[in-house]
Amino acid sequence: MSNDKERHALLAKGRLLFDSCFPENDYACVIGYVDHNLAQGGWRAEVMAEFIRWLRQQRDTATHHGEHAAAILQKLENDE
Repeated sequence: MSNDKERHALLAKGRLLFDSCFPENDYACVIGYVDHNLAQGGWRAEVMAEFIRWLRQQRDTATHHGEHAAAILQKLENDE
């Protein structure tokens, strides 16, 4: 069973990976992170659902972050 600290750390790592993708537009690290944790199921999958909601919020902004979030979400949807 997870605690709030573990959940927060998992979400924070996803956001850090998202931020680190910008220089190269390489989304493999984020896609792999999401896929791996979704496959774990349970609370990890719940946190990834929260992370995906966060990505959708980013996508809906008219910023550089929004473009990157949209690309990641598109790849995630294509992989389903």
